[in-house]
Amino acid sequence: MECKQRGKCLDVEFDFKGEPLGGTVTNYLLEKSRVTKQAQGERNFHIFYQLLTGADIQLLKSLKLQRNVDNYAFLHSSRALQLETVDDRRDFQVTKKALETLGFTLEEVINVFQIVACVLKLGNIVFIPTNNIDGTEGCTISNEYELYDVCHLLGTEFGELSGTLKQRTMSVVVGPTPPPSSGTKACSGDGERGSPHHHHHHPPPHLLSRAQGTGCDDSEREVYEVCEIVGADQGLVSSMLTSRRLGKECHHSLHSLSHHHVSGQTSQPQQLADTSLIADLSAVEATTSRDSLCKTLYSRLFTWLVNRVNEGTKVGWYGKRRILSLLDIYGFEMLEQNSFEQFIINFCNEKLQQVVSEWTLREEQEEYVREGLEWKHVDFASSSAVCELIEKNNHGILSILDEECLRGAECLETGTQVVFPSLDEAFLARIAHAYAGHTHFEAAPQHHRNFVKSENRSTLPYNCFRLKHYAGTVTYNVSGFVDKNNDMIHRDISLAMYRCEHPLLKVLFPEGNPKRTTFKRPATAGTQFKVSMGALIKNLQSKNPHYIRCIKPNELKQPRIFEMALVLHQVRYLGLVETARIRRWGFCYRETYESFLQRYKMLSIHTWPCWRGAAAEGVSYLLRTLPISASEFAFGRTKLFIRCPRTVFELEEFRKERLEDLATLLQKVWRGWRRRRQFLLMKHSQTVIASAWRSWRECHFGNYIKGKKNLWCLCRVAREEYRILKHRKQVEWAVNVIQKHYLSWKRRQFLLTLSCQLPSDSPISRDWPHSHQRRLADASLLLRRVHHKWRCHKYRLKFDQTARNRMREKVTASIIFKDRKASYPRSVSHPFLGDYVRLRQNVQWKKICVETNDQYVVFADIIHKITRSSGKFVPILFVLSTSSMLILDQRTLQVKYRVPAAEIYRLSLSPFLDDVAVFHVRASSPANEAMSSQNIPGCLFQSDMGKKKGDFVFQTGHVIEIVTKLFLVVQNAMGKPPEVNISTEFEANFGQQTVLFSFKCMGLPEVQPGQIKIFRKGNKMEVLV
Repeated sequence: MECKQRGKCLDVEFDFKGEPLGGTVTNYLLEKSRVTKQAQGERNFHIFYQLLTGADIQLLKSLKLQRNVDNYAFLHSSRALQLETVDDRRDFQVTKKALETLGFTLEEVINVFQIVACVLKLGNIVFIPTNNIDGTEGCTISNEYELYDVCHLLGTEFGELSGTLKQRTMSVVVGPTPPPSSGTKACSGDGERGSPHHHHHHPPPHLLSRAQGTGCDDSEREVYEVCEIVGADQGLVSSMLTSRRLGKECHHSLHSLSHHHVSGQTSQPQQLADTSLIADLSAVEATTSRDSLCKTLYSRLFTWLVNRVNEGTKVGWYGKRRILSLLDIYGFEMLEQNSFEQFIINFCNEKLQQVVSEWTLREEQEEYVREGLEWKHVDFASSSAVCELIEKNNHGILSILDEECLRGAECLETGTQVVFPSLDEAFLARIAHAYAGHTHFEAAPQHHRNFVKSENRSTLPYNCFRLKHYAGTVTYNVSGFVDKNNDMIHRDISLAMYRCEHPLLKVLFPEGNPKRTTFKRPATAGTQFKVSMGALIKNLQSKNPHYIRCIKPNELKQPRIFEMALVLHQVRYLGLVETARIRRWGFCYRETYESFLQRYKMLSIHTWPCWRGAAAEGVSYLLRTLPISASEFAFGRTKLFIRCPRTVFELEEFRKERLEDLATLLQKVWRGWRRRRQFLLMKHSQTVIASAWRSWRECHFGNYIKGKKNLWCLCRVAREEYRILKHRKQVEWAVNVIQKHYLSWKRRQFLLTLSCQLPSDSPISRDWPHSHQRRLADASLLLRRVHHKWRCHKYRLKFDQTARNRMREKVTASIIFKDRKASYPRSVSHPFLGDYVRLRQNVQWKKICVETNDQYVVFADIIHKITRSSGKFVPILFVLSTSSMLILDQRTLQVKYRVPAAEIYRLSLSPFLDDVAVFHVRASSPANEAMSSQNIPGCLFQSDMGKKKGDFVFQTGHVIEIVTKLFLVVQNAMGKPPEVNISTEFEANFGQQTVLFSFKCMGLPEVQPGQIKIFRKGNKMEVLV
């Protein structure tokens, strides 16, 4: 959403393998003034152009926006609308896709776009000045329709938001009215207030009527004569004529005046306490209040988005990891008109320049001296004086600016008259007095006598001051400094925003909660930025920094143009000459002896695998064994310094090769150990086998066989063993023959007994003779199945064509829903009638079916169609023919939708007792559109039905029948059956979005049409059963 004017720090976390895990983003000083005003040749924030250019017409219509960028005041002031390198239409799709990828729901994305649209609509509101009856200035809104659209988007009342923009509630302290004296005048010629409430709390200037300096004496005389006629007190009447009171004071004054007129006596008014005044704002003040609201809305929405993104990308607890921080900060700015934003940006650059100078120049040189290396000091410029001038506590420019902001806020809340004609000029006068004579500060001579003399002081305007930064001298205009630094809006606006029904506004405006008992003043923009800069510096100090210096070759932003003076100026103020000297004379790499030895100890036989002595001595042995010149490194007290980066690269290359050798050595040792282990195991097994064989031989023969004299004994033993084995084989053969004949006899007996005890021929009979033989249990089960199939075949031969179709439907329903759908068992006993409303006999239907080629009706009944938005039930006439599915009006028989059977590819149901079914329709192709939209009388949504309407959701008591019949119709039309999905969760396409259906069983024993509840929550539709 941002334009180029913001700073950010991206922290990316990596695991030990170097793969990214996540990260966080920290933003610094979003230039929110760009929302209402842009410099010449610059655009507003990109999201405005992306939303107007890339959003579809439905989204723009819901946001009350138009496609033309020139229709919006905040965008019309900038003429740089089209850039060659920017495609707003494509970038909008990328932005929207990125929000979805980061976990933003569709509702959250719409809420963000609504606030962006409100900013654009608020910018179009025009205030017209008016004169009130008491002489004060007010305003009205000329284009109230813009405000009506904003109220609709934010969910608030028009009167409340209109009053918040045109009026302001202020707290004043009202004291008692002193009696008039002869020397007191109601009005003074020097323009001071003549109100009797004259103490340190003055009403605001626009609440009191101004008296003219000439003719005050005549006015007093006229007032005195009026008081004599009506019998009223002169002081009370003068107070009412010269001041404006609201609330209790006004009521009390009118009551006192009425009392004087009746009784003719003078009564003293009562003591009054603190109260609130509701004052009308002028057109200029209302415009300023509107701009403040727009800037606050955008900046807080941007901060909320950053925090929301960080929640999605933040890494939880993880093991060892490393963090790479990328700091992309705005550069030094020196424009023709420099205001508060440039002051803060240049302060940030000054602070970072100070840190960089200390790290790269001062600390590095101090480290060389601290380590005892020979070093010649290199001088460099420091930014500490300017940083101290800006951020010094209680005396810095930011501290003085905060004090003026505090005074201005108190005046705004209490109505106290401001002593200085302008808070900005008062701020300039204070810093001119505080820093008179400072070498880096210069102010106009009107603000202080002892101003710094400068050769070009005549070019310094009255309301400006100069700071001498490291990059050059910049002149700042103090106009708007106090207002931009306040970074707060009036409490009336916060209360109005908190009362809105928009879900994000209660998060963006927490201070508007009326239940809050403490109202702590928020920190100013300068204080917030100073705190964030301190945190940034602390974060940078905890990491190993690497710097990228950017040199601008020319001011024209054109290639192949090199302005020597501009480049030389940048080289000088960035300190690149000093940095180059230190790099050339110094060392690019330094590491402690322990860390260096731990990383490179494998490169020497003296230090590998473990070094027992001092770390510095081990590093010395290590470097002597490497082919590196001694001039490339130096030994400090605690660290080793390497001069050239090439030497570091060579060390890393040596280490890489050595690690490969060590890995090969480890593989070799491990493979050798594994082979030796296998060999020892095989050797042990051979020993066990040999020992067992020798033991068996000794047990059978009594002695060891030695020579040929005992071979005859071995033959005799072998002959005996053969005779025993042959007899055993003959016995086994005889047993098998007897067992075979016995089993054949038992099978014959079983079959004869079974033939005499067969059950009836009815397919529903479950009787079967019990088998007493365990061996014949499987055969009995197989015969039972064959007999049942034979009975079923014999029963089917008696069917006519209608009965066969119904039986086919019942069998198909059993295949689809048995043991999968809880409501299937109760549908088994009910026949599938098909035409429940006798549609085939309807005369009007006979005309329609001829035109749509749907003569044969497979199913017709009045069922409920579930709406996509709220889940309500709408009764419709559902007709299923042999070629298509039709949805008709139950009274007029008007065809609302006609879907060919070939376009239905999936049927989705839940496994519970509900009667909800979802029919998935594939998107229409040109051929399908031509087929589905051919001359259907009165048919709505013909060619765009499949693409725009998407899937259908129905609820009917005949859900088993309707799904079964549709299954067979699609199978006959396509040659293959549709997919039947029975699950507790599945997705459905509703045209432009995909909705997740979720079924939850609440434990109801039976489900009737009124007992299921359907809730739509964003992209999820829950069905409670």
